Amino acid sequence: LRMSDDRGSSATPLKAQPQAELEKMRANHVEGLPPPPEMKVTYQQMKDAQIPVHARDYCAHLLIPLNECRYKTWFNRFKCTDERHAYEKCEYDE
Repeated sequence: LRMSDDRGSSATPLKAQPQAELEKMRANHVEGLPPPPEMKVTYQQMKDAQIPVHARDYCAHLLIPLNECRYKTWFNRFKCTDERHAYEKCEYDE
C-alpha cells in the first residue's frame, strides 16, 4: 500500500458548498416532518469568529455574541448569563 502525498488529517474534509446542500434538502422536504433549520450565520462568519468546528451548528449565531461577551468580561462566570442561557436552550432544542 502506498500512502497518499497528502499527509493532512484523515477526517472528512469540509464540503465546499454546505449551503447548496442545505437548499437541496429543503427542496426534498417530506410533508409531516419539521423543515430543516435555517443557518443564521455564514461559514465565513463562523470562521472569522474562530468558532470551533464541532460548534458550527444551527446555534452558532448565539455562540458568537456569547464568546464576545465572555472575552469582554474576562470569562467571569457570573456575567453573560442571558447569552449563555439562550445558547444552551438552542443546543437543547436542537
